[in-house]
Amino acid sequence: MKDVQLPKDALQRVDLGKAFAEYDIIRRSAELFVSTPATLAALNKSNSSCFFVGRRGSGKTAITIEMERKSPRTVTILPQIFDLIKLPLDVTDFKDTRQRPFKSLVYAVERALLGELIKQWVNDKKFDYGSAPDVVQKERTLIENLDFEERFLNLCDEIFQAFQTDNERLWLRQIKRRDELLKAIQAYGNDATYHYTFLIDRLDESWDGSDTAIICLMALMHASVRLIASNPCIKPCVFIRENIYDRIKAVDNEFSRLETSVVFLEWTEAKLAEFVARRLVHPFNTKPKLIDAWGYFFEEDEPGAAIQRVMALSQHRPRDVLMLCDYAIKSAINENHLKIQDSDIKDAEKRYSTSRLKDLGDEYAENYPNINVIIEYFFGLGNEFTISAIEDFIQKLLLEEKINKHCRSWFYDYTVPFRFVELFYSIGFMGLRGKKGVVYKDTGTDANAKPLIDHATTFVIHPTYSAALNLRPIVLSNLSEETILQHEGILEDLPDSFGLDEYKDTLKKTLEDLKTLPTGAVGANKFEDIVGIIIKLCFFRYLTNVQPKERTHDGSVIRDWIASNRAPSGFWEMIRQKHGATQIVWECKNYEDLRSDDFHQIQYYLNKTSGYFGIIAFRGEKIKDSYLKQISAIANRNDNGIVMPITQKDLEVFLRQAIKGTSKENHIQDRYDSIIRMIS
Repeated sequence: MKDVQLPKDALQRVDLGKAFAEYDIIRRSAELFVSTPATLAALNKSNSSCFFVGRRGSGKTAITIEMERKSPRTVTILPQIFDLIKLPLDVTDFKDTRQRPFKSLVYAVERALLGELIKQWVNDKKFDYGSAPDVVQKERTLIENLDFEERFLNLCDEIFQAFQTDNERLWLRQIKRRDELLKAIQAYGNDATYHYTFLIDRLDESWDGSDTAIICLMALMHASVRLIASNPCIKPCVFIRENIYDRIKAVDNEFSRLETSVVFLEWTEAKLAEFVARRLVHPFNTKPKLIDAWGYFFEEDEPGAAIQRVMALSQHRPRDVLMLCDYAIKSAINENHLKIQDSDIKDAEKRYSTSRLKDLGDEYAENYPNINVIIEYFFGLGNEFTISAIEDFIQKLLLEEKINKHCRSWFYDYTVPFRFVELFYSIGFMGLRGKKGVVYKDTGTDANAKPLIDHATTFVIHPTYSAALNLRPIVLSNLSEETILQHEGILEDLPDSFGLDEYKDTLKKTLEDLKTLPTGAVGANKFEDIVGIIIKLCFFRYLTNVQPKERTHDGSVIRDWIASNRAPSGFWEMIRQKHGATQIVWECKNYEDLRSDDFHQIQYYLNKTSGYFGIIAFRGEKIKDSYLKQISAIANRNDNGIVMPITQKDLEVFLRQAIKGTSKENHIQDRYDSIIRMIS
């Protein structure tokens, strides 16, 4: 099998890359990409599938990177509108997709996307306004001066102003404008050089999870299906996280129009093995065959044993497999092993298990707030349950005040054992043991597919979570009255000296204080206090030693907050690596419009000692063009340094995410990426 001789330090040379595609080596190395059915569907211009659904780490963003690389006519849109738009009517008025309010929203999305298409034609010199049809001339200001999000917001204002004032003629004129615009674009449909793919990604990482956000995403999905059916010039590809897709499916009364356009991101064990193999052999000039690659780096009794071991411990997602293998490589290097031993995989298992358990609670907290609190109570129990044991477990949970306080909005709908099991099966936490063995929910299937359960079925917690929960390898037929549920706080990390109740209550009070705080000098000190609380309670895992207003040694500079950046991974580690930011400076401005002096002030803090990254928290809701010019100028003068404005809405999102138990990194990461794209 082995006809290639690798150096003795082969493991030290391996770089498996980052678990997050946004920062992964896949960006610069096309040979690392592994094609899947979802990729082929996205790249196929004639394929009408436009929704690509998967859990975290299933490869959604990686597909967009590959499409940008292979398709010259792609447009990437990372919408921020879902946490900005204020619907003019009550959310319930938009629930019926057949009525005017929702249809008006869909028309606004369509016009905004069609305008973006024309803007790309103009930028690529395929089209000029001089010979454009009248309808394009009428839309020129919207197309030329605004980006997709601003255009959508403006169109919403126009359409709903007509709707609310019962101005039928104006409303019809707005709706017909979409039809006229579509007809003008259709004239170019026979020329393939006018066909563009729109990659709409990460739209669920920058919102507050509100009902308004769901309605807006529904409108985007309906608009995408309509545009693909009516015009070959535009193919929107929308990448959606599975838990968000579940929420839409639950409320959309015409979901059948959408689900035929859905592709789930499915990974087989063979594809995942290839995914790791490509990265293992990448650094070497003389490379083993991919089919043999694992055997060069893992000690195996027989071919394929390492793959089976890794796949049994992990869920079938690239991020999971990558993390487990990376931890195992680090363990092998620390133990001076030339190859990864089974003991290295076992050492990696606990770290990997804890990481994945926290991520599971975070991933589904939007659908089931504080679901991590429920998961904690499995600690120290068996890894397999009968239906009677599940019923006993639920009865014990019902007596826990912690559950009543933090999970009451949804938990009581799942207190019937079969409903409880269906939920935990759908999120990948539990599998079902039947006559053919244990079946776990496949990562490439609809979460709403019901498992086949009867009274003989037992329920197995996925091995991914066994080590973190300290589960015993036994089948529990019941839980006696003497059994006391334990929880070790392994999922919900809390700041020092905080209990869970105090932590959540403080977050809620801070959110209310932020919403009601007056702007201006009168509330300036209080705003600084609020920002300090957000840093300490929302980013405590990554930013430490948070200090208030500090003068430099010569007394010339006052910083509102400064925090040490010691993050071992994720967004804040990237900030430290890319910008040398070992210290993060936060400036607090209790007003809505930033001035040039605000940017001049913070740039003085950017230096080799603390790094080239700073944050301005202010009370406005929009990043203006004038801010981007200031940010770009600072980047040019300060060794690619970045000053990032954080809006009132961003601060609210950080607090809401912490209250629900979701990640506090995703939103700020998305804000950073948006700033980088806008100034580059």
